[in-house]
Parts: sequence; structure tokens; C-alpha cells
Amino acid sequence: MVNEYFHLTNYGGTLEFYLFELANFSVLACLVLIIYKLDFINVNSLIVWLCLFFSPLLFNYFIFSPYLFGDQFLYAAEIMSLKTTGESYEHTQASGSLLLGSNAINPVTLTAKILGIIPLPAYMTVSSLAFANKFILFLTFLWFKRFFNSENEVLLYFLIPSLVLYSSVGLRDTLVMVIATIFIINLIRGRFILPILLLYPMVILKIQMFAVLALYLAGHLIFQAHKTRNLFIFFICAIFAVVVIYQNTILEIVNLYRLAFVAENFIGPDGTISYEAWAKYGQEDQEALTLNSIPEVIFFAIINLPILLLIPMPWNWSNIFYPLQSIESLLLIYLYVKLTLENKLYKSYEFFLLTLMLIVGLSLYALIMANEGTFVRYRFTLYYPFLLGLLYISKHHQNNTDGANNEKLIYK
Repeated sequence: MVNEYFHLTNYGGTLEFYLFELANFSVLACLVLIIYKLDFINVNSLIVWLCLFFSPLLFNYFIFSPYLFGDQFLYAAEIMSLKTTGESYEHTQASGSLLLGSNAINPVTLTAKILGIIPLPAYMTVSSLAFANKFILFLTFLWFKRFFNSENEVLLYFLIPSLVLYSSVGLRDTLVMVIATIFIINLIRGRFILPILLLYPMVILKIQMFAVLALYLAGHLIFQAHKTRNLFIFFICAIFAVVVIYQNTILEIVNLYRLAFVAENFIGPDGTISYEAWAKYGQEDQEALTLNSIPEVIFFAIINLPILLLIPMPWNWSNIFYPLQSIESLLLIYLYVKLTLENKLYKSYEFFLLTLMLIVGLSLYALIMANEGTFVRYRFTLYYPFLLGLLYISKHHQNNTDGANNEKLIYK
């Protein structure tokens, strides 16, 4: 029972499930056809997005069990409850932020409210939210591609397998990536009002991403670290100074999340799991997991960062997606390096600031990493917006270089 007004029924892979979702697909397919007829996208984008809009029908129940991403059912129950009664589903209280407290707006509720705005005909299954995610991702593509001459090149970045997968399930990862992408691109363009406003939903949806983006905003807006070497060095020194001054608070937060993620995946000898098992049997491991100094934090971040970038390791592969994700992670690192070298971005302090923030974010995840499957998803959610930011910088830097060369030719 979700509430007194309706029952939550699991339609599974039944005919009703596909009827509901074919209705959602039809609306999105009609939308992309109209956009194509209005000449906003080319034929390649039309074909690709028709396939992407159809992908939620293929993932849940058909390719893998939706319980592989079990949180989908919590999001689905929340959006159904909000749409029918305007009241939150009672069990969403358990997913509140550790730092914001129990009275804060719940990330599940905020996600459900945002995705519920999307005008889809049916919000009846876990896959319904995936169609809403696809719609938001499509709008992001339309917005992002206008900064480039080649639509096909941009389209390739929306075909990354992990993006296709995570936007085909009913989770908040797509929303986090879209908000982070809009934040980063606007910040690089020197627009600060929208990024400042976007920090509010981000602090609710993903507190770790909020910390990275807030630091990025400070580097851009206050320290101007993207302009000169001296300002960039001054920003790094300021970060170390703040870390030293507030080291006790930082250690408390880091240790809180380290223990929380370990406890969430803890299995007791009596078969109990998660926080219940940790409360019974995990206290003796708490001291070993606790970091006691900033040098220790830096050391563990350096040691764990390569592991985070390469997981899942071959000895942890348990299904076909794991080796594919390992290959993809290597290709994404290669792509980041390739864009940097081909466009000589190492001459741009905008690039250095962007990369510094990416490393800080990845290091943060490396410190609190526990469950491999969860942190493969977290890693991509962080990495992808910065990759799009790098793509934007590379084209902007290339245009500036071409313009400077043209001026020199004209002068000669």
C-alpha cells in the first residue's frame, strides 16, 4: 500500500507495462519528429534519439531486472504518491541527506517533483521516470549542440554507453548530470547567476557534487583562477589554508561518509544487512576506517584514485556490464587526454581549473568508495559533465587560436 488512495502494483514485464511505456515513447517520438521537421536537428540526430527514447523499454525487465537498480521503485512510488495525493511516500524519509538533517527536503522527493513536471501520459511504472530522464537529456542536447558547428560530434557524446544506461532507468543521476553540465558550461562562459541558483537543487540531490561545484564557482568568481598562473596558484594555496584551518570539520565529514557507505553495504554473520548489521557487528571496524589527519586523507585519496578510475576490476566482474564499464572507463580517460593534447589545452588555465575540480571530486569519491557498482555510477555522474566542459573549452580554445592565427596572417 502506498497510501489510502491507491495500491502500488508491480506490472513487471506484462502487457500493461509495455502499453504504458509505448504511450510515453510515442509522445517523445512525436516530439523529436516535430523538432526534426523544424530543422533543429539533422537526420542522424533523429535516428539516434528515436533509438534513445526507445531504450527504457529494453533495459528494465527485458535486458536486466529493475532490482539491479532497486532504488527505482522508491522514486516510482514517490512520484505516484505526489501525483495522486500531493503527499510524499512515507518511506522516502529514510533517504534524506546525512548533512542536511531529517527536516530537509528529500532528494527523492525533489527528483520526483522535477521529473513529474515532464508532460508524459503515463507515470505508472519504474520505467516512466526513465522516459522523463530521456526528455530532459534531449533538451540538454538541443541546448549544448548550439555551441558547436558539428552536431554529429556532439551527438557522439550522448551515445556513451553509461549515459544511455543510467538515463534509461528511474534514478536521479541524469538530473544531477544535466544540472552539473549547465552549471559548468555557464561558469566557463562567465555567467554566474544561473550557476549560483543551481547550487540549491544540487545540495539536495547530490551533496558531494555540490561541494565540488561550489568550490569551482569560488575559483571562478572570487579567485579568478582561470585567468593567470599566479591566480591559479593562489587559489590552490587558499584551498590548502582552508583545509588546515577547518581540518577537524573536514575529517568529521569525510569519516561520516566513509562509515556510512561501508555500513550501507555491510553484511552480518547472522544474515542481517546494511545499517542493522553494522550496528551489531561493525563497530570494531570503525577505528580502522577512521582517518585522523589531513596528510592521511591526501595519502588515501592518492592511493585510491587510480582504483576508482579503473573499477570494476576483472576479478570483480559478475555480469556482462562490468567488463564493458571497465573498457569504457579507459576510453573516457583516453578521450579526456586526447582532447587536451589535440587542442593544446595545457596552455589554458581554464583547462587547469576544470581538471583540478575534476580531480578534487574524484579524490573525494576515492576516499568514501565502498560498493563498486554504486561508485562506478557515481564516478560517471561526476566525470561526464566535466568531459562536456572539456569539449566546450577545446572548441572555444580552438576558435580563439584560429582567430589569432587569422589576425596574424592579415597583419602580415
